[in-house]
Amino acid sequence: MKKLRVGIIDLVARGPARSLFMRIMGANLASVMPQAIATWCIQEGHDVAYLCYTGGKDLLQAPPVDADLVFISAFTESAQTAYALSNFCRCRGVVTVLGGPHARCYPSDALRYFDYVLGFTDRTVLRDVLRDCAPSRPTGVYLSPLRGNRSRCPGSGSAGRSWRRPCERLR
Repeated sequence: MKKLRVGIIDLVARGPARSLFMRIMGANLASVMPQAIATWCIQEGHDVAYLCYTGGKDLLQAPPVDADLVFISAFTESAQTAYALSNFCRCRGVVTVLGGPHARCYPSDALRYFDYVLGFTDRTVLRDVLRDCAPSRPTGVYLSPLRGNRSRCPGSGSAGRSWRRPCERLR
């Protein structure tokens, strides 16, 4: 496997922070999983740049545009920012990956904007992404250890058990 330049962005804020509270306390909202991904990438021998974006600076200056692969972790509140950031990176030839609560709750939406969307993630899934590291367009690839290693998004005609929202089961 070739040595990759990996960027990891933990989107805590959806845009520039105006409140004093967010400027001071925003870093306390950082997620653990992006930090674990950074550590695992370093252990795999890749160069890693990590950013916990709390709204303190210009986000377009933040992503490493010379990266081969960018991981973005986002809550649904910052999903539109994550989509825009993915578009910004993809236009420059960077492969993008979305993880976090938004990726687990709305994978079918996220697949339109990212090359890879990660459900629950372990080192095996991470190694698959690092090994492949190829654009997957127009629709991304959903990866999760709970659904087998490589599959399309739940509900998009993928093989395996059909996935329905709980309210659809009641009808």
